[in-house]
Amino acid sequence: MQVALDTFNQELLTGAGLVLVDFGAPWCGLCRFIQPITDRLSAEWEGAVKVVRVNVDENFLLSRRYQVRSLPTLILFEKGQEVQRLEYFASRDEVLRRCEQLFFTHLRCLSTGSH
Repeated sequence: MQVALDTFNQELLTGAGLVLVDFGAPWCGLCRFIQPITDRLSAEWEGAVKVVRVNVDENFLLSRRYQVRSLPTLILFEKGQEVQRLEYFASRDEVLRRCEQLFFTHLRCLSTGSH
């Protein structure tokens, strides 16, 4: 799901789970390369993790607010707060592995009430 400045906060704060924000741009080859991975994660983790996309070209204020310096940048949010950032990917497999590890860790924390 693509979000913009006006809907960003609403998406972060809705639901009890986690929100993974995929900061990218249409001209970014690696962003297009990992999009099927984030789509897959969105489907596999539906209900526990919401995946949203932010086009940094159209949403400069959001990319500036979260200090996005490389593309793609994936930021995991819990209850509207940034909990972890993933940057500098070498492969699709690395994106998938790092995201799944992140989801398992934070969902376990949510279920036990610890951080």
